[in-house]
Order: sequence, then structure tokens, then C-alpha cells
Amino acid sequence: MEVSPILQDVYNPAGSVLIVSRYGGISNERMREGEDMVHRPANRNFFFSALSILSSSIIAACAPSAVTPGDEAKAKPQTAAPSMQPSADAMLVLGVKKGPPPPPLSGGPPKPPPHPTPASYYEPVGPFFFYVETLTSTGPSRYGFTPTQPCIQSGVFKRGMRIVFRFEVLDTSTGKRVTDKDGATLKVVLPHGEEVAARWAIRGSAAAMPDSAWMWDSSWDIPPDYPLGSFDYRIAVATKDGRTSTFTPPIQKAKTADSLVRIID
Repeated sequence: MEVSPILQDVYNPAGSVLIVSRYGGISNERMREGEDMVHRPANRNFFFSALSILSSSIIAACAPSAVTPGDEAKAKPQTAAPSMQPSADAMLVLGVKKGPPPPPLSGGPPKPPPHPTPASYYEPVGPFFFYVETLTSTGPSRYGFTPTQPCIQSGVFKRGMRIVFRFEVLDTSTGKRVTDKDGATLKVVLPHGEEVAARWAIRGSAAAMPDSAWMWDSSWDIPPDYPLGSFDYRIAVATKDGRTSTFTPPIQKAKTADSLVRIID
């Protein structure tokens, strides 16, 4: 059964336009039934005619009202378009700028040879495997800084923000996760020597879903006068049976920067 939709734009105060579909009209199947009514007995013809009138009334009530452009302009609330510029008390950390597309590749100098894979990538991994991510917080730090985009992965943090460390540790000898039941001690070691204990928690905390993942996490509020630049932290794990390991983020260095977490002003 084919139904013809009537689409109407609805203004959303958050700045987006929602498309609301209201279904009206008479389907092709109903129209064919209307053509067959001519050949049916009079009483049935009367019945379907009444039903058609009732359906038309319902459709008219559900469809958007017909207004002139002038009336529509008067009825629409005069609200200003939301500004995409950061407010005076917010700092734009990451943005995007539209420009012309790059020209298609045509000839040019020969490509350099591919980089050889270091031999260490083919060696056994262990005794632990780490998956680590740094994120923005969901609430304010002790210094009153709240991220405009909460709980997203980031490698750049402003002074005064809270940096969240979330990680998973796998014991390669057993193939199991290191959890709170193993009696292990996990901590984040900051560049200036401070150590922050990690806790075993469900992702999302109070807002977690029933099937959210469980991981280790820790957080630290960056002082407003903390040194700018690379933030070379480490994660240390010590198991109950005496095994230890330290995770150090891999570094890719360029002429002006590196791939470590960065603290900006």
C-alpha cells in the first residue's frame, strides 16, 4: 500500500531543522477501490461514499493548514539563528575550515619507498597489553573548567581542565583482563612525579548502560599554571604475584611537535 507523505519543516531551538512526516492522501489501492464502487450495489455505494467523506475530513484535520507566505511569516516566531562562534568564556580547541578541494594527482615526483616495519613489531607482546585513551571530563574540574564537548577522546587539554585516563590491561600469559579481583595495583604516573591511583569502574559511571564496558580509569585536574607542551605520563601495573610493567605512550616526533598529549593555554 503506497501512502503519499506530506513533509513539514519544524524549527528546533537547538539550531537544527527536523523533518516531520505526516501521512495523508489516499493510496492508489483506495483509489482503485473508488473506481470499482460505481459497479457495486447502491447501498454499498452509499456506504463507501460516506466512508470516503469521513476519511477526507480526517486527512484535512491531519494535514498542515494552508496559509499565505505573509501569514506564515507573521506566525513564525522571530528567533535569531544560533551562533557557531565560541562565547567569551569558552575556548575553541578544535575546529574545521572549508576550502577548495585539492587538485587531482597527476604524475609528479616518484613516491618514496615504503617504510620497513621495525623488528619489534614481530616480537612477543607481554607480560601485559594496554589499551589507553585520554578523554575530556563530563563535569567541571576543581578550577571550574567544564569542557564544551564532554567525554570525548582528545590529545589536547587546556590548563585548568580535567584529563581523564581510561585504559584496559590484558595479561598475555593467561589471555584474561586484569581486574579488581586480581589484587593488582594500577596507577598513572604524571610527568612531575605525582601518582594517581586507578579504579575499576563501568564506563559512564552513573549514566552507564547495562552492557557498558568495565575498564580502569583515573583523572587529574591540570593546574592553571602547569607547564605547557608535551604531557609525558605513564601507567604502571603491579600484580599480586610480583610482576610489574609500565606503559609509556609511543611518540611520533616532527620538527615542531610530537604525538604526546599536549597542554595548551
